[in-house]
Amino acid sequence: MRSLTHLSLVALAALVSVGSASAQGLLAVQRSADFGADQPVTYSVGLSGGYDSLNYKASGDSSFLTDIQSYFLQGTVGATYTNADKRTPWSLGADFGVLRYLDDAPRSEDTFYNSRVSFNIAHQMSERLSISNNLYVTYEVEPNYAMGASTTLWNGQYFYGYENFNLSYAWSRRFTTTTSYTIDAIKYEDSRIGNMEDRLSHLLAQQFAYALTPRTKLIGEYRYRMANYDNRDDVDSTSHYVLAGVDHAWSDRLSGSFRGGAEFFSSDRSSQTAPYAEAALDYNVSQKTRVRWFNSLGFDGSELGAYDSRYSLRSGINADHQFDKRLSVNGGASYVYSQFDGSGPVDDVTENSILLSAGLNYLLWSNVSLNAQYSYTLLQSDDTTREFDRNRVSLGVNASF
Repeated sequence: MRSLTHLSLVALAALVSVGSASAQGLLAVQRSADFGADQPVTYSVGLSGGYDSLNYKASGDSSFLTDIQSYFLQGTVGATYTNADKRTPWSLGADFGVLRYLDDAPRSEDTFYNSRVSFNIAHQMSERLSISNNLYVTYEVEPNYAMGASTTLWNGQYFYGYENFNLSYAWSRRFTTTTSYTIDAIKYEDSRIGNMEDRLSHLLAQQFAYALTPRTKLIGEYRYRMANYDNRDDVDSTSHYVLAGVDHAWSDRLSGSFRGGAEFFSSDRSSQTAPYAEAALDYNVSQKTRVRWFNSLGFDGSELGAYDSRYSLRSGINADHQFDKRLSVNGGASYVYSQFDGSGPVDDVTENSILLSAGLNYLLWSNVSLNAQYSYTLLQSDDTTREFDRNRVSLGVNASF
């Protein structure tokens, strides 16, 4: 089994340089609601078309690895609403999309669906006690590199659900505790993939926060995670996390969060202890520009296959800029380094994957805009059967009312 030491030290050095942050850690920064201001019910309709080119290095050797070389059309409808009430803010969002490949599509399918629902609510029960809940459910076809639950490979339609509940109590002006419970699940439509990937996870966490200054909180946290696979029991696992960190706001525009410590991972195949870390940075450079950076280091539950464990470093950055009232651009980059530990006849494998994206939006009228999107994905692996590159470009129009 390959040592985790080198990866851990390098990754932790990179993560520590991020500094500290707002809110309640990376999970909260990524998934909690930013209620902002009231938003009335807003409906949206979109139509786009483009070209998708997915090339596997070993596509001819497996029925699982099917290239995509096709033009496509995609239509979407959605709705959002936000009530930024001071005591009980809440927001709701939903969208539904249909993707149609016009040429040969993977695995004899040519029509796919993308549906998402999110619901976030918080309530101040008293001056000391508050609760919040974040719900996210999706049925989609594209791998999601940010959440780390789906496979990196394109494996067709899957369901993913995430539910997080938090209860916070302020024991004094400086000391607060937060108890949280999270449940998430993933299930693939293709039974061949589902037999390996379908699983349900539970996460219990207890956080202790001390406000050192109005802008800085010191954090201590314990987490317990349990993952159960639907169709296999050899990789069911548990993890204990012992973490310390800091939340800090340098200004109203710049804030960050860091957690670091140890993860005690155990399954029927392996028992390991390794560094765990997560960090986030949110910077409103100006009224027109925003940058967000997320990082995490720890054991993953996806694509284990015949391996004993998977230890990954994930990093992603997103930026948005508004040139003027009509023209805006966005861009993003994600990087994932994964170390798969094998045993016996199964060799260790390391992987590097990147996802780059760029987009442009031009407002034609007050509620109608044109957009262009491009994304590039690359996976390099010691296991050449997993290697691929992908280019995807699209042009579209959106209307909101």
